[in-house]
Amino acid sequence: MSKKKGLSKRAIYIIFIGKFLFSLALIAWTITMTIGAGVGLDDDNTFLSTYHKVDENFNNIVNSNNDFNKKYNMKLEINGKEVKNLSYDDIFLSQRVIRDRKIRKSILSFGKNDVLLTVTNRSTNKIVKNIDATLMFTMRSSHNFDEKLIIKDGNKVAIANIGKRSHWNIMGTVTIEDDEGYFFIKTNAK
Repeated sequence: MSKKKGLSKRAIYIIFIGKFLFSLALIAWTITMTIGAGVGLDDDNTFLSTYHKVDENFNNIVNSNNDFNKKYNMKLEINGKEVKNLSYDDIFLSQRVIRDRKIRKSILSFGKNDVLLTVTNRSTNKIVKNIDATLMFTMRSSHNFDEKLIIKDGNKVAIANIGKRSHWNIMGTVTIEDDEGYFFIKTNAK
């Protein structure tokens, strides 16, 4: 009877060590490629804050927005297109929804965009002038083209320069005395 010959112990150890070193090389390559791609460098800035703060204070944001909407009407006009029902509801939608929906689609234009923010008091129906608003126009995938507008006086036209045709998020906060309202809009630029 002949004895079957298999791999020697030495060959098995060499194969094991080779696989181990190959795995370490793949891990090092993955880390190098990830660092080179800038993954994690673009922090999310939803509602002009970090996602940690938004996550911790989301109930406060909802309550603050409800109180603000009881006292004030906000109207945002971009390039003559009125955005109704300013809220943060778009935050829960995927960006692909824009392709199929009829409202809030193609609000922005490549280049110069006229932005008009008007806030009226619900009880007096008068325009509120002393607002402190910050609007951020940002792409969903990069902050390289962010455009930030600060509006201190309501009902005045401001200019936002959109540097790329893509999907965009428009977010902002509006503060009037102790009241603060938030909005988040997903749209695209043609």
